[in-house]
Formats: sequence, C-alpha cells, structure tokens
Amino acid sequence: MFLFLIPFAGVAAALGYMNLPRIPGGKTASLPVVGSAVRATGITPAVTPELKNSFGDSETDYNEPGSTLRVNQVWARADADVKKAFGDMLEGLKRIVPNVHSLVVFSPLNSMKEWGIRAYACSNPEAKIATDVKITENTGLISQLFRLDVNRLLEGDLSGGKPLLYYIDNPMIKSVVAVPMLDRGKNRVGAVVMDSLYPSAFNQHTAQALTYIASTLYTLYFKSFVSAKNYIEQQQFSVLYHYQHQFFKNMSVKEIYRQISEYVKGNIPFDRMMILALDRQNDYNLHQERTGRVVSCYGIDADQFENKTFTLSDKGLAILALYHNRPVERTFNQSAFNAYIPRIDSQEKKNMDIRQLFVMPVPSDANAEQAELAICLESRRSDRYSEHEMNLLKAFAGVAGFAYARACQVERDKDLATRDGLTGLINHRTLHENLRTEKIRADRQKYNIGVLMMDIDHFKNVNDTYGHPIGDVVIKGIAGAISGEIRKEIDIVARYGGEEFVVGLVDTTPEGMIETAERIRHAVMKLEFDVHQQDPLRVTVSIGAFLVTPDFHDMKKAVTYADQALYKAKEGGRNQVIQYTDKTAEHVAVEQGV
Repeated sequence: MFLFLIPFAGVAAALGYMNLPRIPGGKTASLPVVGSAVRATGITPAVTPELKNSFGDSETDYNEPGSTLRVNQVWARADADVKKAFGDMLEGLKRIVPNVHSLVVFSPLNSMKEWGIRAYACSNPEAKIATDVKITENTGLISQLFRLDVNRLLEGDLSGGKPLLYYIDNPMIKSVVAVPMLDRGKNRVGAVVMDSLYPSAFNQHTAQALTYIASTLYTLYFKSFVSAKNYIEQQQFSVLYHYQHQFFKNMSVKEIYRQISEYVKGNIPFDRMMILALDRQNDYNLHQERTGRVVSCYGIDADQFENKTFTLSDKGLAILALYHNRPVERTFNQSAFNAYIPRIDSQEKKNMDIRQLFVMPVPSDANAEQAELAICLESRRSDRYSEHEMNLLKAFAGVAGFAYARACQVERDKDLATRDGLTGLINHRTLHENLRTEKIRADRQKYNIGVLMMDIDHFKNVNDTYGHPIGDVVIKGIAGAISGEIRKEIDIVARYGGEEFVVGLVDTTPEGMIETAERIRHAVMKLEFDVHQQDPLRVTVSIGAFLVTPDFHDMKKAVTYADQALYKAKEGGRNQVIQYTDKTAEHVAVEQGV
C-alpha cells in the first residue's frame, strides 16, 4: 500500500500548476478586460458554500460579456486542468492497485444532491463508461454515500456480480470500494469509487488510503477554481481602476452615462439593464417634485423603457432604490399567480420571465437621503447576481457617483454663466453664441432661421401694481409658455432682457415662423396669474419676426431687425405679430428721427 503515496507527489506539482489560471493557448498573459465571475462553461463545482453561487449553468443572458471578454475561457481552462489532473491520478492508481477494473470521481452537477462523473480510468480500454450518468439519492449502490451515516462502501463479494449504474456494457462487478469527497465544512461534494471484476479485491487499508486520496482530490479541485475565481476578480477590479481613470478625464454628464453603460455591458451579465437619472434641481424648480428618466436601457423591451420618465412618488422598485439611496434585490418566484412588481411604474410593459432584479443606487454622496442615479439589472435566472458581483457594482457605483457629482457641478457652474437664474433659459450672451453656431450649420445645409423678439405688454404696470414678486411669477410663466410651443433640443429660446425674450427657430419657413409666433402669442393670452384678487391677472406679448435666409449672414443684425419689427407691433397696438420688411425699417427710422 506504500505505492498509494506515489500520486501525492503528482498532486503537489499539480497544485502549483493549477494556481495560475491561463487562457487557452497555454500562455499566462493577462486578459485585456474580464467580465463576470459567474459564467456558463459546463463547470458546476458547487463544492463549498463559498463557491456555490460562483458558477453558472448553461442558460445564456441577453448580455453575455464572457463570450467576448474571455472569462469563459478562464473557467474552461481551469475545468480542463482539473479533469487532466484527476485523470492522471486515476491512471496512476490503476497501475499500482491490483485487480482494479475502473476508478471514477464524481462531483456535483446542478446541486449538492446530484453528482456526475468528473474523471475516470479503466483497466480495460474497451470498457464503456456512461459519462452523462447522474447519481442522486436512492439511485443505486453509490448513492448510499449521500447518507451522513455512511462514511465508506466496501463490498467484497457482490453475489456473483452486479452491474453498476455508470457502465454502458454492464460488466459483472464483484468488488467495490467508495468514499465520499468532503469539503472543509464536511459537506459531501462527490465521491471516489474503485471497482473490480474479482471478489474481495479490496480491504480496510484500501478504503483508508482512498479516503486520503479523496481529500487530496478535493483540495486540488477547490484550489483550482478558487484561483480562477480570484484571478477573474482581480482583473475585474483592474477594469474598475481603468474606469475610475476615465471618469476623471471627462466633465460631461452624458459621457458619465455612456461610461456606466459601457462598464455594465462589458462586465456583468443581464437580460435587461437600465440607468435611471433624476433631473437636476435648479433654483427655479427647487420646490417641485423630483422627476427623472431612464437615460439608457439595453436588453429585453429596451424600446419600452428608454427615455421613460418618472417621479419619486412612483412605486417601482428602481424608484425605491433611488428614493432611499439603498440597494434593492428581489427574486421573483415562477408561480403563475405571482403579481408583477413594477420597476418604474404600473404603466410599464410587464415581463413575467424576469426572475431576479438588482438595483444599485449611484449617490453623489454616500450619506445623501436620495441617490441621483441608479443601475437596474434584471435576469431570467433567479440566482444570477452573486455577492461578489453586487460588491463589485457597489464599488463601481462609488466611483461613478463621485465622478457624476463632479460633472454635474461643472455643468451647473456653466449654467450659472450661461443661463438666467429666474427662468432657466439661456441668457443674452449665450443666445448670440448659439445663433452664430446655428448659422454656420444653416449655411452648410441651406436652411432658414426664424428670429422672434417678444416683449410683455405693459409689464411696468404689472410691477407697479402688484409688485416685483408677481412680476417674477409672470416672467417665469411666460418663459414656460414659450418653451412649450417650440421644439425642445432643436429651437433656441432665451431671456434677452428684463421682460424680453428671443426665440431662434431652426430650419423653418416664413409661414412656419409666423405660425409659431402666433401659437406663442395665444399661449400667453391663456395664462392666468393669481394676484389674490377677484379676477386673475392676464397679460399679452408683442412679437417681432425676422427670417434669416441662407444669403443673410449677420445674426446680430437679424436680432436688431426682429427688435425693430417688435417696435412696430407695440406701436401698432400691441398683442400682435409683425414680420420685418424694408418698410418696417423705414418706419422705425422715421419714428426714431434717423
């Protein structure tokens, strides 16, 4: 039995070899980018509580970073190395133990209660082993090792021969010795089996030696996969450092959104991923309910959620994480009677195939009552997100939140210099910069720009009669009415002076310019302002219009011409739209004594 010690020398060398996971090709080169530690490769080493949630099954997510980021290859290499080391050890035992017919190592498949063949060796090269066999409780002789009161099997005379479950050709086995493979917590995580065609081929010493070998095999098994898992996690945090560096190179909020989306898609599996962002509060909407939108969505039903708006009073799970600045994790059962729990609100499209949700808030301040951003991940698997991935996303959220706060402050400072504090509209100086930029684009694409200059009629009387606070309310109300009648993200609107506003209509026609001006005039006429009297206050605006054609290039002069048309509108009775013409210029010149 001294010869049993020979395989242990091979194990020592194998452990050193296995502790350095390698990508296919035999090189020990670093991975460029590594994805999730939970991957599907056919590896199912649920051999310890620590590793139980660290390996995937064959189900594929909508987003599968391992398929492109080579994480699967790390696991596949670790799996192949374990199989080879096990196979070599079994071959060694086969050669030194007399009368052995086959040696088999079982390890868990999808759970601790289901074992499959990890490696085997046969003295008869023509013996046929069923490598897809599954051993569960009460499925034959070997299944007795699931019982806690059975520490080994030693059968020396199986009544003239007995077929075993893992054979295809069913040879008559007459002797069997088998021991459980135990993890560090003494949980049964597999078995090592030797059989023979001869009666009484094994004894107590054989069983004891096999127990030592089973312990060594488990150590090899555990070390290999822990090493691979640690290697992947180290690479993931290296990627996190890369994104930290990238975050602090840019000052743009939109770029922060893009980098968060890029990181998640590159490193964490999901069937749907959403990034939610609260709208930034300014002085002019400080007391309004916080609103937000889904700034990015990828995966299942993405078109139903992209740019979806919400308020903090909505009852979705993702909103809950934002509101309380705490992670939210939910696993949904598969019962047909299980009620759908909204992610954003009750109006969203429902998908009952989602089994797990994890929302990580991204706060600009860890102690803030509410988070400004949240990353929402969903999977059709109920066990997709392990503690490691949650911690990884938490570390990433800390970095992203700090970078987001910094980018918001930069843009806020820019807004202070470019926007009016009362209305939130761009100011006089920024208007001219934007008009010049838009004119360059218009010259290249050959379209018109309509310029509208408008003034609140009799605004001095409003201030004198009701006071400046009411005057500010009127100005804000009219700014909102103007903004509601133009194309957001396309047209330009500015507070030009005290009660003056300027609108730049991009790519318009003469008819379209006048139509928009009339819509604005009528929208203002419909406004009512509470002045604590029997009747509400109503106001009107006068509007001057000038059309900038491709052959006209002076945008400052265009604003001047619109102002001259405004003068004509006010002088002609107010609450009307006047378009600039050469006669308008002549009339204004006469009125001003030029």
